[in-house]
Amino acid sequence: MRNEKKIMKQNDAPAGINIKLVCRVALLGVCVWCVYRIGVSAVSVVGIYILIRSVLKIIRLSVSIFFSVLSILLLMIVISLILVFIF
Repeated sequence: MRNEKKIMKQNDAPAGINIKLVCRVALLGVCVWCVYRIGVSAVSVVGIYILIRSVLKIIRLSVSIFFSVLSILLLMIVISLILVFIF
């Protein structure tokens, strides 16, 4: 029974990877088809892709900085409350 579960787990991992790969290829195909139908040049598509990717990285960085500052603030509050109760 244990061996069967281990074999099933090993078989599930490639299936998930294949599903992700197929979804990405399908999305890429739809994007290429839309670009072809609109008639936009490839250089502008690459530029828009780089712009969107940069904006998303900046947003991710700002969110991580916000949560870092929030965690430091929370840590300072907890330390100050402990010090107030001790002294």
